Amino acid sequence: MNWTSLKYLIKEGFRNTWSNRMMSVASICVLLSCLVIIGSTAMIFLNINSLVDKIEEENVIMVFVNDRDKDRNIIIDEEGVNEIGEQLKTIDNIESIEFVSKEDGWEAQLDTMEDAQAEFFSSVSNDIPLPDSYKLTVKDLSKFKQTVADIKNINTTLSEANTPLGQVLRDNKQEAITIRENSDLARKLDTISRGISIIAVVIISVLFAISLFIISNTIKLTVYSRRLEISIMKSVGATNSFVRLPFVVEGCVLGIISGIISLGAVWGVYELAIHSFGDFLAELKLVALPFTDYALPMLGVFIAIGIVSGVGGSLITMRRYLNKEGSEISEI
Repeated sequence: MNWTSLKYLIKEGFRNTWSNRMMSVASICVLLSCLVIIGSTAMIFLNINSLVDKIEEENVIMVFVNDRDKDRNIIIDEEGVNEIGEQLKTIDNIESIEFVSKEDGWEAQLDTMEDAQAEFFSSVSNDIPLPDSYKLTVKDLSKFKQTVADIKNINTTLSEANTPLGQVLRDNKQEAITIRENSDLARKLDTISRGISIIAVVIISVLFAISLFIISNTIKLTVYSRRLEISIMKSVGATNSFVRLPFVVEGCVLGIISGIISLGAVWGVYELAIHSFGDFLAELKLVALPFTDYALPMLGVFIAIGIVSGVGGSLITMRRYLNKEGSEISEI
């Protein structure tokens, strides 16, 4: 096929889109409906995932340094605390490690109390009842249990080490750290994240299949209405590719138009939803994700889905007409 023929067929595809504008509008409406649902669903799941991620960030592991013996005598000095921190840095699946001194921890505790309570506890004793600690943020919640076990193993590693800290721990028969964690919450959050991903994939897959099916049937009607024209083209020796290309171009055009319109529709629906539920989100101290951060990727996905649906529907339909001897076309 030379460039002149290709150019002619592409122009025919654009012309057919306009000539069969009722069918084109029907196809666009079908794709528009499916893409709006897909886009709206995607934004809902993105916001839910964002909320889950924020909760995950709060689901930390607190490691407290057992710096005193049973008689409240300090047995782990600053050097020992730093040694514990170095051991924690060797643990896999740790996103970040934040050292919280006993002074900072006590100030934070006092801030949660009423003024009278804070004043009372401050005046009772100058001795800070809290130990130094490390705040660990976990990368992958699915490995939370193993991460906790690795942290607990630090007690064995430090007590067996030939260091001043190891000697102190052995002499006092005491572990270096105590862990506070919430494995149940971590497991639930991991389950929620996996569930959200599976549901999103299933919904998008089903809607894509529906789009492909309806587009295929819509184009089938277009092909059927033009079966005489196709029959004549086949009779004069036109190849299947020559007959098929205008419909493929038509499918691409419909897909691109549907993708662009769908993005605007989803954007409008999303902004309307944020405005309608703004007060409710503010009460829960939640902030919706800005649509502009996802507009371009969503436009690309919409156009890709639209083109695949349009072209796929065209190819599926045309194959039924072109690859069967004695079909409806040959009988005209």
